[in-house]
Amino acid sequence: MLAVDAEALWYLTRGTGLVSIILLTIAVALGIAQVRQWSAAGWPQFVLAALHRNASLLVVVFLAVHIASAIINGFAPIDWIAAVVPFQSPYRSLWLGLGTLAFDLLLALVATSLVRRHLSYRTWSLVHWTAYACWPLAFVHGLGTGTDGTTSWVLAINAACLVAVVAAITWRLLAQRRSPAFATVLAGGGGAALTALIVMWTLTGPAQVGWARKAGTPSDLLPASAATGASADNPAPPPTSALAPNAVPAPSAAGLSVPFTASFSGTVEQTPPDRNGNAVVTITGRLSDGAEGVLGVELRGADSGNGGIEMSSSTVTLGPPTQPTQLQGTVTTLRGAVLRTTLHDAAGKIVAVEIDLSVDRTTRTATGTVTATGTTTPPGGASGGR
Repeated sequence: MLAVDAEALWYLTRGTGLVSIILLTIAVALGIAQVRQWSAAGWPQFVLAALHRNASLLVVVFLAVHIASAIINGFAPIDWIAAVVPFQSPYRSLWLGLGTLAFDLLLALVATSLVRRHLSYRTWSLVHWTAYACWPLAFVHGLGTGTDGTTSWVLAINAACLVAVVAAITWRLLAQRRSPAFATVLAGGGGAALTALIVMWTLTGPAQVGWARKAGTPSDLLPASAATGASADNPAPPPTSALAPNAVPAPSAAGLSVPFTASFSGTVEQTPPDRNGNAVVTITGRLSDGAEGVLGVELRGADSGNGGIEMSSSTVTLGPPTQPTQLQGTVTTLRGAVLRTTLHDAAGKIVAVEIDLSVDRTTRTATGTVTATGTTTPPGGASGGR
């Protein structure tokens, strides 16, 4: 049975997040142009208004996919409440919370636009002023929680978005009628200062080694050296983004050098069906003869009535004895007692694993083999483990 592919969800989360900030930048710039009643040949006001409205709606669509894929993936502890209530997730709480605030503000903007005819202009205008807070919140959220912040082409996109919004806001301030000279200078200088401030923060924060730990990533999602903190005597390993594009990083813990084939021995437990007929099968054990590690598999679904379940969701963890949850993911294929899964760690390493088991239901034990066929890194080599 096919389950949700964790690797595909991971790419989807990253891609839709990047597209969302591009669309939000376009929506803000078009909104400013519309307020200033800008027009040009082939760009009448009604075209500008339609583009602004459609770009804003597209932002909501891509953000919804971005949020849903991050939650369903399950690698980071993010739940549905954290999607609408800021600062509720233990995963990079501040930076994730800023994104939640931006999403809430955007929902308010879209909702008031849809019912604009029923609102006074003053109320509608007051709500829409929050657009100027929505964009920087979303932008900083992307830098703080994003996993591609040091990739050259992502940096170029972020820089272009920053310049576009700052230029649009500066243009609006400079175009104000009867603006005194000092206000003109203040507008131009403020835009340049804001740009410089964000660039400096990016270079000294998200772009630096160890940012994942500083940003608030739970220690169990970090490589061992990042979780304990680096020092001059024990420096943290370079982030994946510092490696050549698509390079395979070295294993971050002893005993799990990929590829490998190892023997597995462990136990199997199944909970009684609950009132909805759902049960949980838990498989835990150790690897030997090829790799030293700990494997945990949890399958959830409807009780099939013949000693198994119809899997609807799953969790898989794998790692050395010192960090048994270093690699995490979900089952992508389940055929009898053969499971295929794609696991990834906080440093961006992706490992394809096949688990072939023989289960003794009388003794509640399982034996078999675990094969890790290889590692890859996402394009640009960026990851959540910076």
